[in-house]
Amino acid sequence: MNVTFRCPHCDCTASADFGPQWREIACPNCQAKWPVPAGATAADGRLAQCLICPSTELFVRKDFSQPLGVAIVAAGVVVSSVFWAYHMPYWTYGALFATALIDVVLYLTVGNVLQCYRCQAQYRGVPELESHGGFDLETHEKHRQQRLRLAEQAKEASSSSRA
Repeated sequence: MNVTFRCPHCDCTASADFGPQWREIACPNCQAKWPVPAGATAADGRLAQCLICPSTELFVRKDFSQPLGVAIVAAGVVVSSVFWAYHMPYWTYGALFATALIDVVLYLTVGNVLQCYRCQAQYRGVPELESHGGFDLETHEKHRQQRLRLAEQAKEASSSSRA
């Protein structure tokens, strides 16, 4: 299993291989180490909770760059709009169908990744990946609001300590 994460100590993005027998994770950038939570992995290697943070809320998504996907769709819309402006309806629809075909091919060929809602750590090569659910907006929003509250509290604490 491979895990890509943002180190809680140095805030750098790091990647590490992980096996079920390992008891700690180390950041390759700052050499910081922290223990793997007890019960994080099952005997068969299945992931029960995030190895970076204590969250048990994980979801499955496609292992594809979202900005690149949006750029592909935007390029298809722009190209089809240009054809439409020049009164070329067959080319317009052809560009839209080509964009949809690229999307379908990418959907069928790109694998899945397991991601943590809380720290956004990504896990590749996880056994029984499909036993985890897909993205849930309510859970995502819960963790987003928590991050905002913690950032606001840290900002208030630093401003009160300066005063």
